[in-house]
Amino acid sequence: MASLGRLKSAIFDREERRMQYQSHIRGLNAYDRHKKFMKDYVQFYGHGKNVDDSLPIKTDKDTLREGYRFILTEEDDMDSTWEKRLVKRYYDKLFKEYCIADMTQYKKGKIGLRWRTEKEVISGKGQFICGNRHCDEKHGLGSYEVNFSYVEAGEQKQALVKLVACKGKACL
Repeated sequence: MASLGRLKSAIFDREERRMQYQSHIRGLNAYDRHKKFMKDYVQFYGHGKNVDDSLPIKTDKDTLREGYRFILTEEDDMDSTWEKRLVKRYYDKLFKEYCIADMTQYKKGKIGLRWRTEKEVISGKGQFICGNRHCDEKHGLGSYEVNFSYVEAGEQKQALVKLVACKGKACL
């Protein structure tokens, strides 16, 4: 049988360790506390498995990159998976009057076009400011209606789009 003094000492030591642990946890910010708890959880339950070795997580941005189409068709609206609904919601938020162009490879005959975002519409980019991604010219602009032919999802497509670009060599 343990003596009363040793029992009191053991209880005191246990309480002291608990209070030190709690004060240590309170001193951490939320992210560090989360990392500590996850590390402790993995050590206790995970049998040495690392949390970061799990399968890659598919984010909304990944879903948009996979499912985005320059021009959505009625067939694209038929499928109602959550991925298609997310892409449709994003597509509906774009302003599809003027395009923004990437002309970094125009000498090879390649020009990339995309629709403007709300931030670009507010700033006037693509309508009152040159529509080239890398140009901010406001004077000497020309408005063009371009027959944009492109390949998307293995299918040849065409769209008539408006593009505002400066006539100088600042864009090129």
